Amino acid sequence: MKSCPSCQQVYTDDGPDYCLNDGTPLVKTVSQYNPGAAYNNQWQPQAPPGWGNQPSQYPPYGYGATPPVSSSGGIAKAALFTGIGSAAALAIIILIAATSRASYELRAFVGILGILSLIAGLVAIILGIVSLSMANRNPAISKAKGVIGLCLGAIPLILMLIGIIAASSRRY
Repeated sequence: MKSCPSCQQVYTDDGPDYCLNDGTPLVKTVSQYNPGAAYNNQWQPQAPPGWGNQPSQYPPYGYGATPPVSSSGGIAKAALFTGIGSAAALAIIILIAATSRASYELRAFVGILGILSLIAGLVAIILGIVSLSMANRNPAISKAKGVIGLCLGAIPLILMLIGIIAASSRRY
């Protein structure tokens, strides 16, 4: 390597014998290949302390990092459990209607249970739709619980709608 003693410009060994900036004869320097030292850090500015490469405590991007746990799994679970509750309430209504005689207290209980089944079915449908829309935006979220909750919530609503239509079409 050759360098100019006045302006510190560095040239290769096969470069000119005089500095191109000021015409000073170049001096041969002995240095190992180290771009920062050879160019006197002219082309590689020093970063302030604390800047530059991060400490090795952080893994490189894409390695060893676990994906964040999303909170939308709770919505899908809520859709599933309310759908199961709605279907269970409907199953209880069917069992009571098929196995016992109709008394006033039993009719009141079946009516309250029917209303609760309808409300739980509507909630399961709404939560299922919300969990499916969240799963469409984020492919890491599973759609299965939302779909099952949506279907289980829709079954009691459809069966009760069919029962209401059948009861209203009867002729007395």
